[in-house]
Amino acid sequence: MFRKKAKVDAVEGDAAAADDRLSALPDELLHKVMSFLRAWEVARTCVLSRRWRNLWASAPCIDLRVCCKARHRRLPMQLARFANHFLLLREVSAPLDTLRLLSSPTRNETLYYPYTYSPEYDDDGDDYCCTDVEMWFRAAINRGARFIQLSQHPRDEAFSDLRSVPVISCHLKHLHLSGTILHDKTLRQLSSQCPSLEVLELKECFLDGPQISSASLISLTMVECRIMADLSIAAPNLISLHCVCPYHRAPSFENTASLATGTIILNDSFLHDKFEYKYKDLNPDVFECDSDDGNDSNDDNYDSDADSDLSTCEGFYGTKVLGGQNVICSLSNATSLELIADAGEVILNRELEMCPIFSNLKALSLGEWCMAADLHPLVLFMQHAPNLERLFLKLKMDHEEIEENINPEGSSFACKNLATVKIKCHKEDERVHVLAQFFVANGIAMEKISVDHRPTRVTRQTCQSLALRR
Repeated sequence: MFRKKAKVDAVEGDAAAADDRLSALPDELLHKVMSFLRAWEVARTCVLSRRWRNLWASAPCIDLRVCCKARHRRLPMQLARFANHFLLLREVSAPLDTLRLLSSPTRNETLYYPYTYSPEYDDDGDDYCCTDVEMWFRAAINRGARFIQLSQHPRDEAFSDLRSVPVISCHLKHLHLSGTILHDKTLRQLSSQCPSLEVLELKECFLDGPQISSASLISLTMVECRIMADLSIAAPNLISLHCVCPYHRAPSFENTASLATGTIILNDSFLHDKFEYKYKDLNPDVFECDSDDGNDSNDDNYDSDADSDLSTCEGFYGTKVLGGQNVICSLSNATSLELIADAGEVILNRELEMCPIFSNLKALSLGEWCMAADLHPLVLFMQHAPNLERLFLKLKMDHEEIEENINPEGSSFACKNLATVKIKCHKEDERVHVLAQFFVANGIAMEKISVDHRPTRVTRQTCQSLALRR
């Protein structure tokens, strides 16, 4: 009887194994599936079957972010203790490719680590502190991680500080940081002691050093970073640059001859010598750590806003605009450029006086600043970009009555390859017909010009009638 039952169980087990096609996949594919899970979800797979029992210990991706609670329940009761054990019990020979984590949340001293039970934090899995974050970051560096992402916790009111973490690695290729202080020591380590670093993304970081210099860097993104000292960027192999709304100073650029795509968005009111930065409370309910913005704003679906959302800050004008040296000349070999600023912008107009020839430029996006002085910035770019194919003009969406007449007569250019001109503006912006007439006068066919009025679009026929109004 016992043998018969054992035989039946074996048959049922074989049938179940035959139906479990997921477990039949190789480790590489199962690890790929695990990369979409948080670390505590990966650990729970050990109970699925014997095949999965030790698979978690060699998973190359460790994700310790706790922000998306609706999608990643149930969180461990004590995240710090879980994460320490998870890292400690991993297979020693298993490579660690990716680490994603959040900075530690600000808390009352009565709720402070280590391991003090508190329903307010334990229910959210937020029972860790900055020391834990530094230890996990250091562990990833020591294990040869290629991708590290440290995002700011929505309840973190301070900057993460990596001063005590030696960022020295010959394996690190991608580093994404937000809400982090980068002192001169850390910037020098990234420049000279991370020889494989290719992608550096900094969002709302605090930079206090003179230079970022890297021969390996291919992509650099700096979004709303506070630059506290004169900062120069030197990266001879840099291909992609995004510098969006720096505060206090704009970085200067040198040795960027390989640059192919560049986005520069500036606001002078944040770059004066007497500028003060003021916070406004952020809503943690709208925080989403899985977001990944990687769209190309110069494609046919170009739809970025003309004015950056700067509502979280207040500016105070001083006497001098700081930084931004060589910003336009450094982009001379680019194939795609986006230069956005408001009317009267200082840095771009100053650097435009040394405007080079953009022989490789195919796609160009300009903001409100290009409309000044009878379209002088726009004309200058058109004259220095002979191979331009696509032009995007993003004008102010809040309509203001234009007191001065725009008269670009006598300003000519030759762009034989220009196939698309897209103008985004307010529906009552009377400058549209001036622009249309300007392009037509320089040999651009009317059917190549389109106007985007939000929320409706102006057809090419409407654009024709605007151009013929004079």
